[in-house]
Amino acid sequence: MGKIAILAEKPSQARAYADAFKIKQKEKVFIELEPCSTFPEGAVITWAVGHLVELKEPKEYQKEWEKWSLGSLPIIPQKFEDKVVSKMYTQFNAVKKIFNDPQITMIYNCCDSEREGSNIFYSLLKMTKVNKPVKRLWINSLEVEEIRKGFNNMQSNERDLLMYQEAKTRQISDWLVGMSATR
Repeated sequence: MGKIAILAEKPSQARAYADAFKIKQKEKVFIELEPCSTFPEGAVITWAVGHLVELKEPKEYQKEWEKWSLGSLPIIPQKFEDKVVSKMYTQFNAVKKIFNDPQITMIYNCCDSEREGSNIFYSLLKMTKVNKPVKRLWINSLEVEEIRKGFNNMQSNERDLLMYQEAKTRQISDWLVGMSATR
């Protein structure tokens, strides 16, 4: 087992996770943990700051969708694609670099334990183009003992992948209605 990359949904959540263990180094975009019984090779915690990735705008699919036109409705792309939120490139690149680090052998999804947290994690993972094993943290408390217990009992990501698919479907349906009906 190598070093673990931990993705939190937001910086405050990352700090709470880090506070449950011994911190080796704090940087603007990540926190590195000392090796311990939970993380024998150490771990790096980074965060998504909510949504780092979003669906592309209509004009990014087809030029004719840039301006409003009754004739262009409904707006339905052949394939939906994600993009990095414009003001979030620094954090996205930090996450991508950490996920791609050859010392990282496993990635832990530690975003909120609900559909939106799953969507944030997997949309970001997809954009980083990383193919490493993933485990899921299932906790409902940021108390130190609950965090430690959760990290010592990491779960399979199977159930989480189903939640991601549900959340992505909702995101796409919201986009379709919003982009076509609003216009």
